[in-house]
Amino acid sequence: MNDTLRANVSKTALANINAWLTEPKYAEYRPQLESLIAAEEWEILEDSFFKVIEFGTGGIRGTTGVGSNRISRVTIGEATQALSEYVLRQDSEAKKKGIVIACDTRLSSEELSRYAAQVCAGNGMKAYLFDSFRSTPELSFAVRYLGASAGIVISASHNPPADNGFKAYLADGGQLVPPHDKGVIERTKRVTSIHSLPYDEAVAKNLIQVVGTEIDEAYISAVQSEALGDARDVSIVYSPLHGAGQRNTLPVLDSAGFTKVATVKSQMTPDGNFPTIENGKPNPEEKAANDRAVAQMLADDADIAITNDPDADRIGVVIREGDQPMYLSGNQTAVLATEFALRKLYEKGQLTSKHYIAKTIVTTDMMKAVADKYQVTTYGDMLIGFKYIGELLLQKESTDEIFVIGGEESYGLLKGDYARDKDGAVGALILSEYAAELKNESKTLFDRMIELYQDYGLFVERLDTIVCPGAKGFEQMQNIMARLRTDAPRFVAHHQVTAISDYSEGIKTVLDNGEKTSLSCPVKGDVIVLEFGDARRRITVRPSGTEPKLKLYVQWFDEAQGDALSLRRQYADTNDMLESLSRELEGILLRG
Repeated sequence: MNDTLRANVSKTALANINAWLTEPKYAEYRPQLESLIAAEEWEILEDSFFKVIEFGTGGIRGTTGVGSNRISRVTIGEATQALSEYVLRQDSEAKKKGIVIACDTRLSSEELSRYAAQVCAGNGMKAYLFDSFRSTPELSFAVRYLGASAGIVISASHNPPADNGFKAYLADGGQLVPPHDKGVIERTKRVTSIHSLPYDEAVAKNLIQVVGTEIDEAYISAVQSEALGDARDVSIVYSPLHGAGQRNTLPVLDSAGFTKVATVKSQMTPDGNFPTIENGKPNPEEKAANDRAVAQMLADDADIAITNDPDADRIGVVIREGDQPMYLSGNQTAVLATEFALRKLYEKGQLTSKHYIAKTIVTTDMMKAVADKYQVTTYGDMLIGFKYIGELLLQKESTDEIFVIGGEESYGLLKGDYARDKDGAVGALILSEYAAELKNESKTLFDRMIELYQDYGLFVERLDTIVCPGAKGFEQMQNIMARLRTDAPRFVAHHQVTAISDYSEGIKTVLDNGEKTSLSCPVKGDVIVLEFGDARRRITVRPSGTEPKLKLYVQWFDEAQGDALSLRRQYADTNDMLESLSRELEGILLRG
């Protein structure tokens, strides 16, 4: 059997397959693995075993199934075992403080979260297990609320139905960041056995405690306290896309006094198959995911539609302009929420030079332009992933600086420090308040966006992806990133590349004279930035940390031209230009 395997899979895959065939911790999967080998499913075996699944921007995430590059009880068990061991070494009180565990509505989430609790118990750790699905931001809040040593979310966020994942949090409620992520990864590699207790035994020993209502009420109260305005007269269509948002966004809007909220009833059913979403991708970034909410918004003559992804940390907002939907990007909602929050604090006389906002390097620079107007600090040189904003909040706890809001282009917002991850509920609260205020002026959120463009200039952004599936795709992404570092294009769609920033080295190189400067980003990562004569005109290229994709983030700035109607045309023309720019770069990268 090994000779045949050796001839059909890579050396790395072969080594991982042999481990799964021989090591005791993988014993329950051996029959399935042997069946795949007997059936000569070489492509599946290569993709399932060519690497060990690793922590990315959102923890561990991937397809469920058998293999070192798959999500299963054993990979979740290894990660939980490693996290338990790690926090026990970090904190002598960790066993008593415990680990909080939540999950979303995915097909395997309940089973895997329950198993994670059993592994915590098997290591003598108290596990606080939610009684059913909850949002990721509520988990972050719960870690802080309960004074726990760590937290776990079983979720694959917005990925397709076949996927699941594991996100880990430390005592501050923030996701793992360096060096803690590397510490847990190293321990995961050394796990030889997974300790677990039967569920009923763990409950009887009070090592598993089921939690729910008390934390829900405290969390909803904390989010509601972030409200800034009084206007509530706005009609909202809401959908959780079959996910956990009905447990955070919906009760927050209700508690805050929004009485005109209609739900998309067919999508209120918790279902990891996401049966009503045409392309099977429950991601507010995808227009198709919003189809039913948008259709109901137009049919009901509602003002806005709001959607969340399955773990409800992302928020999508679509507004009605006459008989047409206008889809706001994550960058636009971040700008609107930032402007609303800073302006409201300023009007109340509460804004000071000690306040600050935060964003990642691929998030719109318009956030900084707004903050500069209000003389508020922007921390913006952070790698992709809201976990770095959470880390910033932890660092600032020992100072007198005050966090206002953080934004991420991937539809993520957090106002206030009650949690340390993005929260679709607080995003919905702030943007609903703003929509209601603007409605009183016979304006929409996009009308306000145009006004802001007139004030600050036109900032336009676009995200494109190159899908690179399987082992071959992984190699392709590595080759493209290596080529960008040694032979980056000098022109893209007739626009000259004037500087290249390599975040793996932390160096920016100006091309005309070779001058090199250090980047201020404290963390290194597999990210390349092509700059076009202005730091606000750039394309960022990086492999996704959660999906088999190469991501192209295009960001552009131009001075605003003319009145509101002219600016709308300029906005549309710039979007078209960015599409051409992105597509040409994609062609260059794939050409090799």
